[in-house]
Amino acid sequence: MQTLKEYWQMMKQTHGDKLLLSFLVFYFIDCLIILWCDPGLDTYGNALWMGFSVATTIGLGDYTVTTVAARFFTILLGIYGAVIEAYIPGLIASYYLQKMSKKRDAIVKGHLSDLRRLNSMSQTEKQQLARTIKQEAAK
Repeated sequence: MQTLKEYWQMMKQTHGDKLLLSFLVFYFIDCLIILWCDPGLDTYGNALWMGFSVATTIGLGDYTVTTVAARFFTILLGIYGAVIEAYIPGLIASYYLQKMSKKRDAIVKGHLSDLRRLNSMSQTEKQQLARTIKQEAAK
């Protein structure tokens, strides 16, 4: 649950929540316009299914558009869908990189305090510190 909260926070910081919401609004409106423009689509559900296929770049081919206007709006949906598909994995990768960076910084900070008192450490403490650093470097 904490991971989802952190991910959502990152979405808000990068304005991804607004991008995702705007995509959903665009998707439903665009599919409605495509339905109105193309006689081959008989229901809004079919238009949504065709739009999903286009936006996710799956391209099932169940439905195709035949009019110029419907093709134009389908192209817009495909481009916007590709942007969303690129954004979400990028955000996930950024989230994990940021998490790993914080973890690394905490480890370095801990070792820095140990190194500052190196002169006052016993030989056993120095050997333990060396083992710990080697173990973390191997990870």
